Amino acid sequence: MADEPSSRAASAPAPHYALPSLCAELPEYTNAEADAIAQAFRSGNFCSLKDIPNRLGCGSVARHRFRKVLKSREPVAACGSYSRRSAFSEFEYIPSPYSMAESIRRQERLHHESQAERFGGGAWRAAGSACPLRHEAFGRADGFSVYQSEPDPFGAAEDQALRQKWLQDAAILAGPFRPAGRNKGRAGESSSELPSGSMLPEMVQQIHRQLQADWSLPFVVCSTEDEHIVIRVELSALDAAPGLVAYMNAFARSNHFVNAYRLRRTVEDWNVTPGDGHLYFTLRPPWVRSTSTETFYSLHPEQRAWGPRRQVAASGARGDTSSISLSTTSGRGEELPLGT
Repeated sequence: MADEPSSRAASAPAPHYALPSLCAELPEYTNAEADAIAQAFRSGNFCSLKDIPNRLGCGSVARHRFRKVLKSREPVAACGSYSRRSAFSEFEYIPSPYSMAESIRRQERLHHESQAERFGGGAWRAAGSACPLRHEAFGRADGFSVYQSEPDPFGAAEDQALRQKWLQDAAILAGPFRPAGRNKGRAGESSSELPSGSMLPEMVQQIHRQLQADWSLPFVVCSTEDEHIVIRVELSALDAAPGLVAYMNAFARSNHFVNAYRLRRTVEDWNVTPGDGHLYFTLRPPWVRSTSTETFYSLHPEQRAWGPRRQVAASGARGDTSSISLSTTSGRGEELPLGT
């Protein structure tokens, strides 16, 4: 009967916290050492290379880690204070006189004077009885001395060049010189800087050279009596006339030489075929003046006769007996009396 309580206690189930866990029942993870070594060589690891033993063997990494865990569980003794005093350290106070610097300088001066009396026997005097002036040579028979007060010739030349540059810079008050004149360009150019009639041969050569570089057609570029620049090409040599017309429109609008010489295309004589087997393009220089009415009447010749007739009618209504010049499409004027 006495053995019944002990047998019951032995057969009683263990509480849940005393039961073995799943991790305890599973076999030991055999690849833990390889993972620890790999983690030590990876970036952002928490394992250091110093935690890996120097000699690797079966279970050496696990034993080293186990010893590190046991060592970290040991209590660490509190380190004591290394300083003897918690306040400022004591030092011996040695007073210094206020006149120490003066006494040191006095001792140095007395030492120098004693040395001078010992080796010289008197005050120092320069050799010779004559006292040389500042501009005279000192110690050399050729007359040159680096101790002379005369300026260095090389430095004087540099200073003179610098002063000349200052004078030239001061003379420039408002940019480069431009002659006066009422005729100014769009960018503020003076009359001498604008294209003139003397540059007409140069314009013809530049335009002809540019056209020959872009086309293989026999272009003829010349100037007229009224100083217009005419570009002529044979129609028989053209494969596609619209292509040339489009090129000439872009040429007159965006070519470098055309814009530099301020050339403008003449609308009434642009892309004209008068019937002689040639195609003409005309450019107007900036010094040639043209009226907008002449351009309009050239493009619309039917309107040329209506203008004078309206003037005739208006003059007749006012009772004007003068005559008015009636222009024809050919450009010639004809005197007509008001009674006609």
